[in-house]
Amino acid sequence: MTLRLTAEQQKALEALTLRRDLQRVGVALGAAFPEVDARLGDRKGALLDLGWQKAQALKFTHGLALARYLAAWCVFGTEFETKPGHDWALKIIAAPERQTEATQGQRIYQLGRRIREELQRQGGRNGLPTPAAFDEALATLDAALADQGKLGSLLPRERLKLGSACDIDAVDLTLIEPAPLQHYALEQGQWRRTPMVLDPEKLRVMSAQGQERLPEQINLLSLSDGGRSRLRLRCLAAHVCDPAVHPLASFNGSHGHYERRGPLTQDLQLTLPLETPPPQVVMAVEGGASYSELSVSGCGLRDSGAPMGEQTVRLAVHPAEQTMLGWKREPGGAVHLPAEPLPPAPEPRALLERDGAQLDARRWQQGLAQIDKQLADKLPALLIGWERESGVTRGHLQAEPAIMTGAASLTWGWAPHPDGLAALPYYRVSGLMELVVCQLHLRLTGELALGGSRSILHLHCGARETLQFQATRGPQDADLMALFKPAQTEFRHPFVLHLENIATPELALLDMVSAVNGAVVGKAGLRPHPAGAGFQWFCKIEIEPVTVLLQLHDPMLGQQRQILKTLLPAMTLVDWNLD
Repeated sequence: MTLRLTAEQQKALEALTLRRDLQRVGVALGAAFPEVDARLGDRKGALLDLGWQKAQALKFTHGLALARYLAAWCVFGTEFETKPGHDWALKIIAAPERQTEATQGQRIYQLGRRIREELQRQGGRNGLPTPAAFDEALATLDAALADQGKLGSLLPRERLKLGSACDIDAVDLTLIEPAPLQHYALEQGQWRRTPMVLDPEKLRVMSAQGQERLPEQINLLSLSDGGRSRLRLRCLAAHVCDPAVHPLASFNGSHGHYERRGPLTQDLQLTLPLETPPPQVVMAVEGGASYSELSVSGCGLRDSGAPMGEQTVRLAVHPAEQTMLGWKREPGGAVHLPAEPLPPAPEPRALLERDGAQLDARRWQQGLAQIDKQLADKLPALLIGWERESGVTRGHLQAEPAIMTGAASLTWGWAPHPDGLAALPYYRVSGLMELVVCQLHLRLTGELALGGSRSILHLHCGARETLQFQATRGPQDADLMALFKPAQTEFRHPFVLHLENIATPELALLDMVSAVNGAVVGKAGLRPHPAGAGFQWFCKIEIEPVTVLLQLHDPMLGQQRQILKTLLPAMTLVDWNLD
């Protein structure tokens, strides 16, 4: 059976609970300060009401906090904190913007410590109690009221923990780096592994009492040889409640949870977990970090000053593996169709390394060879299209193709930020390209018989498209894709037509009215991967439909007419990508 209270009933019950709580506080005060209790007599109830009114403004809501606050009145007089010479008390007990049990306990604890110092300074003068007598009175209050909880509350009561000073004075985290990290850098045209220059002072973070807290996250790199990163933790705590309990260092990671206490936290090494990188190399895709959490804490009570309290920091370990991919392609031999078979294409070369160890690059070599295979399939089809669309006979195709030839290389991996552990590392990507993207030197010829005329057509595209690029992403380059946008190019290479009449002047003659329309178009280079992560090499080369306006002149009949002639259909020569 569940009982439900109306708002009026709940309010009445809370008022009754508050009255009983205040009575309990009064009884405890009487036991702690019997002489003061005797002098108060019937005025004790008024004192409790006034004290509760002032305590609420100071956000002292726990029964023990109120009792300790009133204990200060029992020593120095009612509302002593507002009187000259006691402004130190008001600074200690001033209500914070955000109230917690910890801040309430800290303020009321420090008030007691400061009063004890004042009593020791006074040396029993002016009828004040001795420090020992005050300590005994506080112990009486603590024993009676520590578990009373919030005054007037119908909720379960929470204990206010007060005791001896116990807090952290300083926390120091230093990276232990037995071997220098290395990355690939271009030196005199060659990729070489070079050390990452790190400022040793940046490999340490610390926080001390009265200073800024530890950063929310510190960032590390795993070791290049696949080892795990290690941190040295040093805690300083001049005052602790119990060396077997505090300071407490608690570590949570993918490998589990463990704790170290007391003297073990003065100099402790933490080995940080790291996820194993995937075996397949994916080009310039950022690997994820492994996360752990470290917290260092005491009771959060200080004799003076703001406590450090619990210090919690997330530890992010990024994979330090550095990968380098380089490849080279040589142009193929001259093509003469249909007179000669297509010459075999030179085998492309590819080199794949990770931290100086060579990896299997066959997938990349096979992918690069697909360019020549696609071209070998399309050039004969282009010759057929030339004969079919233009109507020429004895068609011939010559080419000196160089598609994505030259050298290109890319290296990638996480690198430490110059600002050290407190800053996010950056994903370093460095690339170099010296490529001939498209050079066909394409020449198509054939005899055309049209309206009594006989001509030889020479269709030619001899342009050359190159791509030269070099860039390295540094710690200040936020947008990787914007930095590498110049690593791709688009082009349009127009065709040129030469018409040669081979008939006698008495027969019909063919002439061009305008320049030929149509071109070899394409785009190639290094682009963001369509899937959204990393990069992709690509090349796409197409033939625009090629047309020309011809004029046919018949000298015998004295007639002229114009003919729009299609010479080549639209066709894709290469559509290739590699990632």
